Amino acid sequence: MATQQEDHRSETIVHNNNSYKMKLQNISWKQSTWIKHLIGDPYVSDDPQQLSMRHKQIIIFIVALSGISGPLASMIYMPGLLSVAQDLNTSMEAVNGTVSAYVVFMGIAPLFWAVLSDYYGRKRMYLLSIIIGIFASIICAISNNIAMLVVFRAIQAAGSCASQTLGAGVIADTFPVAQRGRAYGIFYTGPLVGPVIGPTVGGFLCQYLGWQSTFYFTAILGGVLLILVAAFLPETLRKKRAKDNDNNNNLNNSSSHAIKEMITVFGPMLSMLQDPSVLVITIYSTVIFACLYFLNPTITDTFQSLYGYNEWQVGLCYLAFGIGLMIGSVVAGQVSDLVLQCLRKKAPGQKVIPEMRLRAAIPSFFLIPAGYLIYAWTTEYAVGVYAPIIGLFIYAFGQMSAFTPATVYLVDSQPGRSATAVGVNNCSRSVVAAIMAIFSTEALHTLGTGILFSILAAINVVNIIFIILCMIYGQRWREAYASKVKARNHEHQDEQHQKETSQRNSANGTSHNHDEEERRLNETEHALARIGSRHSGIL
Repeated sequence: MATQQEDHRSETIVHNNNSYKMKLQNISWKQSTWIKHLIGDPYVSDDPQQLSMRHKQIIIFIVALSGISGPLASMIYMPGLLSVAQDLNTSMEAVNGTVSAYVVFMGIAPLFWAVLSDYYGRKRMYLLSIIIGIFASIICAISNNIAMLVVFRAIQAAGSCASQTLGAGVIADTFPVAQRGRAYGIFYTGPLVGPVIGPTVGGFLCQYLGWQSTFYFTAILGGVLLILVAAFLPETLRKKRAKDNDNNNNLNNSSSHAIKEMITVFGPMLSMLQDPSVLVITIYSTVIFACLYFLNPTITDTFQSLYGYNEWQVGLCYLAFGIGLMIGSVVAGQVSDLVLQCLRKKAPGQKVIPEMRLRAAIPSFFLIPAGYLIYAWTTEYAVGVYAPIIGLFIYAFGQMSAFTPATVYLVDSQPGRSATAVGVNNCSRSVVAAIMAIFSTEALHTLGTGILFSILAAINVVNIIFIILCMIYGQRWREAYASKVKARNHEHQDEQHQKETSQRNSANGTSHNHDEEERRLNETEHALARIGSRHSGIL
């Protein structure tokens, strides 16, 4: 009887242990599933393009909202530049260094985020970039010297500007080609809205809560985005696992590939500048962008010194500039398409080439200089504030009338290399604009608004030559460069073929020499054996 009770107890203990193990396994499985949902898993087998339309609308909303963060963080800070200089006991030139740091990393960082997202997934890079942006924003807010602010302003840009590249990738993963146009249209409203609302919101925050509050605002926005991305944005990248299911090997392989890709990411960009059409358009865009950063950081200084405006009033003045950018971007895109349609109707049999699209930039030939001149002399003589605001709007509209056709031209004229061409353009203009921003305030105080912006107007008139040259000679340049690249590739293939042939011959020669050596060694051994046998017979 006692033995039976002991056996029953043993069975009960074993059963309880098994139940406990099953519960632990279920908990572990649930935790694993929850973590995968939280950080994303690019190795799942479902197709993101098969998601419901409602789910896709949520995705568009999240990526469009995240697209606001970069431009917003750039512009929300502008109305408080003078307050920063006063609080940190530094010069305006040093404060403009914080603008320069942001602009540089705004142009360069998205290239690295794009490469990393192709290996580790969109969602993980979203989460990482948002976290970097949040911490950098908080440290910017508590900065007690200008050097600290410059450094973390650059890190803030690296985190905040990732969303524009990552969002484009998410849409490409989620929507088929036929539906991407509308999706991209909604997505790009985010980067356009940022410059409109940024200075206005920043002006009120600087006026009533101090310039530090602008960074706390961007950190709070980042926190909201972090929750939305973690909870509602699925991983849209799809990758196949390696045949060996060793996760560590997969991670190491992905890491090595990503590092190699980042190391070589600038190689094609530098070689792209050998194409005269890309080089000329890059110079054209860089000149416009560099001139912009003589204007953008000095608007606060100008309106506060001339009109006695406080931060929130200066923020409202930026509003006209942002609206001009937004309307100009939309209208320029439509005009660019309309130009091609009209050319097709006039010459139905004529081949449409990308250079034809550049004709849509012609309005900018007049609008950019006109905007500069209106702003220059109305501020020089302190005309009513409405006049320079009109000048800002005209300039902003003209700027987008130039940028949009130029960017679309790079996409159309470089099939298969459009991302590299646009990357070259963005990096070049960001670096040069950052340098110009450092000297903007000093140039303003030395020359005055009238002379400074009249010079910029003249520079932009001369800059028209570059785009006209591309209209006339662009096709010839592209074809000549394509022929050169093709010949270079053929030479490389011939060299590679000769190298492979040489390696095969060398391998065959080595094998033959090895056989010959082995034959001689055997003959020597046999000769020694014969000599040895003779010696043994003598002995």
